[in-house]
Amino acid sequence: MIDSLRHNTRKVQNFGVGFVVVACACGAVLSGCQNELFQDAETPYTAPSKRLHEVGTFNPVKESSEVPETLQQVEKNLAADKLPKQEANPTRKLSLAECRSAALERNLDLKVQLYLPAIARSQVSQEEAKFEAAVTANYQKQSNNLVGNDPASGLLATDQLTTGLMMPLATGGTFTPQVLATENDPSVAAATGTDNWQSGLAFSISQPLLRGAGIETNTASIRVAKLNSQIADARTKLESIRLLANVDRSYWNVYAAARELDVRQQQYQLALAQLERARRRVSAGDAAQIEVIRAESGLGSTIENIIVSDNRLRLRQRDLKRLINDPELNMDSPTYVITTTDPRPLGLKFDPEKLAQQAVENRMEMLELELQLAIDATNVDLARNAALPLFTVDYQYNVQGTSDDFSKSWNLGNDDGYTFSANAKIPLGNEAAKNKIQQAVLNRLQRMATRDLRRQTIRQELFNAMDNLQNSWRRILAARLETALAGRTYEGEKRQFDLGIRTSTDVLDAASRLGDAQSKEVTALAGWQISLVDLAFATGTQLGQAQINWTTELKVPSAEDATKGLGGWGINNGDIVGNQPDNTSGSALKNTDVAPFEMPELGPVVEPISGIKSPLPNVMPPADPAMMPPSSAQPSSAQPSSAPTNTNTAPAAPAPNPAAEPTPATSPLQPTTQPAL
Repeated sequence: MIDSLRHNTRKVQNFGVGFVVVACACGAVLSGCQNELFQDAETPYTAPSKRLHEVGTFNPVKESSEVPETLQQVEKNLAADKLPKQEANPTRKLSLAECRSAALERNLDLKVQLYLPAIARSQVSQEEAKFEAAVTANYQKQSNNLVGNDPASGLLATDQLTTGLMMPLATGGTFTPQVLATENDPSVAAATGTDNWQSGLAFSISQPLLRGAGIETNTASIRVAKLNSQIADARTKLESIRLLANVDRSYWNVYAAARELDVRQQQYQLALAQLERARRRVSAGDAAQIEVIRAESGLGSTIENIIVSDNRLRLRQRDLKRLINDPELNMDSPTYVITTTDPRPLGLKFDPEKLAQQAVENRMEMLELELQLAIDATNVDLARNAALPLFTVDYQYNVQGTSDDFSKSWNLGNDDGYTFSANAKIPLGNEAAKNKIQQAVLNRLQRMATRDLRRQTIRQELFNAMDNLQNSWRRILAARLETALAGRTYEGEKRQFDLGIRTSTDVLDAASRLGDAQSKEVTALAGWQISLVDLAFATGTQLGQAQINWTTELKVPSAEDATKGLGGWGINNGDIVGNQPDNTSGSALKNTDVAPFEMPELGPVVEPISGIKSPLPNVMPPADPAMMPPSSAQPSSAQPSSAPTNTNTAPAAPAPNPAAEPTPATSPLQPTTQPAL
């Protein structure tokens, strides 16, 4: 029997040596040519060298869609009284509520942000699944080729199969029931007098006692994941509020740019009318040719204002188009957005401290910090637990049976046994754990200091927004008064030009000051609306008639379809739903979609006044004390005048009789409903 075992051993040894030689040779060959073997698999993940290293060139002449024109060619057709040819672009009317609703549904920045809550929720599910039980299976074949004189220490050849269920415990340990089956080599069993089969059940449990022990410690990752999920929700809500605020600002910037263009076009029309008056006077012999030249020069200066205002309007409209992401209003679309929501300014008074408290409570930045502080507290507890010594106890009880037959080996109870072990690991200095505790504590203290800083910053933003709103209201009052006065000045300069007292330059200067005053009023009206948006954003809210729940208004992406069926086992099922973004253009809006985004009812609609032929009231209303200039100790008559002395001997124009002018129903400082420019 022993000779037979030794003969088999030599065969196994010879086979093993040959196998090792062949394996080494194959490994050497594969290591030398692996780049060529796997080149096709690497190519899809490699960018071309030309694209990575070569810098391209841009030739503007070749890229031009039309034949380029030189400055000399264009100058031949320039004329002061002719604007450059402009194409009639299509228009589309949009209200502020429509823009806000479209932005929430289609904005790409918000779509990117919406993936964060989905990722955070997936992380929560991943942490909760760490206590799932797992089926284990192990097959082991053992062969010992050492042969001695004692048959019992001869060739050992066994086949062992183990299956079980490993169940992680919330206390930090594991419980594992197993089924064992071991087959010995019959020749060895006969030589040693042992049974061929050993079968049985094994129950084992492993539990740490200090480090890593306890439900609080082992469920900390789940709590942290849930807190991170809430942080992702808070950031998404903040992004939604920020998006609505950006849409509001962009909308009012478009309104201001469009009205600014109207003002500059009106200024051009006034300059063109002055040129016609100058030509008539020169033709009649009442003025010199220099008046026409002055009028043409002033007309030319207004063209640049129109060009600049038109370009500003294009840029502002492109910003709004990017935010709402309407498929019919692409950023390269020539369609002009016509704003249909008008300003409704009001003189408002607020309690600063009350709004400051509301802002601190409502701002998502403060909520995010509170959640981060909760995570920091958990990290401190985990660091303290990790500093404890490691004590682990293991216990395994085996219920076994042996026999020469596999079926009879399950007569359990004739070969039972158990194993108990205790393990300990105690660091001598434990400096690493101590420093981790200090780091966790310092991180939490830093976060608490950041919370105080954030609270102070929020209060500052709120107070600044309140001051800006009040300042915008005062600017509206001042600008409307300035526009009315500038209009009166322009009318007076125009009449004096007809009488030969003033030149075209004086009339054009008055028209320019009128345009600047109108521009200030438009800027002030839009600035008041933007300041109101900033105030709402500073309080952590949005302007609207109804509250908005982003979880119902927005569609959170999901990748569940990618793990259906075999996809849950790591096999690509070819389903890309959830892995790619949905249609970014969204669907058509309904009237019910726009209703929650309507602006709250404020004051009456206010249009910028034209300032032309707009008489002032006989009695001016009292000025705002904050707008009154500081009083001077000198009387007004003693102050030197900077106006030039009029040496013209022509009779002065009769002053208009204030009593003969109709008194308007409202003061220029009051909201009016005069037609837009």
